Amino acid sequence: MAKLPIGDGHVLVENGVVSALEAFRQREPSDREAGGILLGYRRGPHVHVTGFTPPFPADRRTRRSFDRKVEGHAEVAHRQWRASDEQIDYLGEWHSHPESDARPSSVDLREWSKLLRDRNSPLVFLILGSRNDWLGVGTSGSIDRLVPYAAGKERIDLEIPNDAT
Repeated sequence: MAKLPIGDGHVLVENGVVSALEAFRQREPSDREAGGILLGYRRGPHVHVTGFTPPFPADRRTRRSFDRKVEGHAEVAHRQWRASDEQIDYLGEWHSHPESDARPSSVDLREWSKLLRDRNSPLVFLILGSRNDWLGVGTSGSIDRLVPYAAGKERIDLEIPNDAT
């Protein structure tokens, strides 16, 4: 078992982010995959997701794939970073899948591993299913699924396990 570098940290996803992402679930046969980046704060061992980018026109979207381009997403991230006195950070990636119970594909795992290769801080990965989502945290050594628990009406608090398998 590998110990995650953030120890006893938590991932906090604001309720507003969760609510806004609902619009991108693939519930109809004509719905295309959507995606973007997750933004927010790193506070010691904790990650606080306060925002995200929606799909932009340059992104390639089909029923079963999403290819995020830098255009649009980078500008939003940089603008928020500057406006927050360089506190808001890129925290990870999100996208939708056209399946009821979301789970990472081999393409997802390969792309996430590339993102993690040269990073010292963990990244959060979220896949929206039509019914159930998949949320995980990745470090340079592993990508592990997180199990959510409700922590009040205004947020979803997702615990980062001490030991990853």
